[in-house]
Amino acid sequence: MNQLVNLLGRPIFGRVVWLAFAVLFFYSGLYVTEWLFASETFAGGFLQGTLVALFPLLVPLSFIVNRRFGCASGSCGVASGSCNVSTNPIERADRRGTHIKIMRMPGA
Repeated sequence: MNQLVNLLGRPIFGRVVWLAFAVLFFYSGLYVTEWLFASETFAGGFLQGTLVALFPLLVPLSFIVNRRFGCASGSCGVASGSCNVSTNPIERADRRGTHIKIMRMPGA
């Protein structure tokens, strides 16, 4: 059980899960779109029919997968090294504001 928890906690596992879900979601949406807009040319088949049937379940599941394994939760930080990334939002906003040069538009 402990090995399973360690595997689920690894970042590479999360990226593989997210990538596999993204491929599944893409093809499912592709076949649903083909079925809706070009139903006379839709070939069907077992795999395409299954993906069309799964699409309504994959849409809400995408929010869960993106929160857990994607970057929607803010867990995909920039690797520290050459970048000065601060965890304090006030310091980040201050640094971000000092490096931006605002140019005035003509007539403004």
